[in-house]
Amino acid sequence: MSPETFCDPLYTKALTELVVRIVQAESPISFDLLSSEMLEMLGITKSSAKIKARCDYLARASRLPFTTQMLDGEDEGTNIYWADKEAYLGICPFYRVPVIGGKPRKAHDIAVQEAARAVIDTAEAQFGLPRESLITETAKALGFSRTASNTDCYKLCDQAVDYAFRQDALNVDDNGFIKPSGIN
Repeated sequence: MSPETFCDPLYTKALTELVVRIVQAESPISFDLLSSEMLEMLGITKSSAKIKARCDYLARASRLPFTTQMLDGEDEGTNIYWADKEAYLGICPFYRVPVIGGKPRKAHDIAVQEAARAVIDTAEAQFGLPRESLITETAKALGFSRTASNTDCYKLCDQAVDYAFRQDALNVDDNGFIKPSGIN
């Protein structure tokens, strides 16, 4: 599909349906990943401001639920689209890791709800960890190799720990170790 055809209002309904299918298959998915997947599927290799605006319009026209996620220090948040309205209200039932030898997704492309699942699974596998170690090990579980406190992956994992606490999925034992709720 040419960029001109992509921007033609005549194709809005079909392109909106494509957005819905992508989100249903990949949820939760960031706007950046959604846009790049859609453009790749359509054979559009160059993105301009007009193409990005069209992608944004199509994503919003899909009327799918989304959350805006901000890592510390970001000026703008990242919209994360969900196939199911109820899914973003709690902790994601899964988290995704990169394929062997592949690169991890960018931290801002991972929903905090998905990272919270990685936090809980990591804390359970390690029988509890101090906060800093939990953040580092969770980042590794998500495929990141560097976890300095100024990196986006660290900020995401830190927010995921806080989110899991707010969801009452974690607690702290007498020794300061963070464990999943219900594990002594």
